[in-house]
Amino acid sequence: MAIDQQQLAQALDMVRPLILGHGGDIRVVEDSRQEGRVQVQLVGACRACPNIAMTFVGPVRTALLAVDGITEVECGQVRSSPRTLARLAGILGAAPVGSAS
Repeated sequence: MAIDQQQLAQALDMVRPLILGHGGDIRVVEDSRQEGRVQVQLVGACRACPNIAMTFVGPVRTALLAVDGITEVECGQVRSSPRTLARLAGILGAAPVGSAS
């Protein structure tokens, strides 16, 4: 199933105000439409933020996984282990994180 581009834009529009409010922004750097994988980059103040993993796992990843066709969301800037990301997701009530994230 291909990624629904309209839903992707809406999901980004939904999380962007939160990120902009902290001096950052988000952009899609890779969109593997047929594979269901999206890679995002957090820019601006987000690059040096100690809470980047929480922002990614909480609102960003959860919103994007709700988009039809997206099965995996990645952010190369997040350096936390899959186990740590899974624990964060549990604490935040976010979409579960598997070993591929």
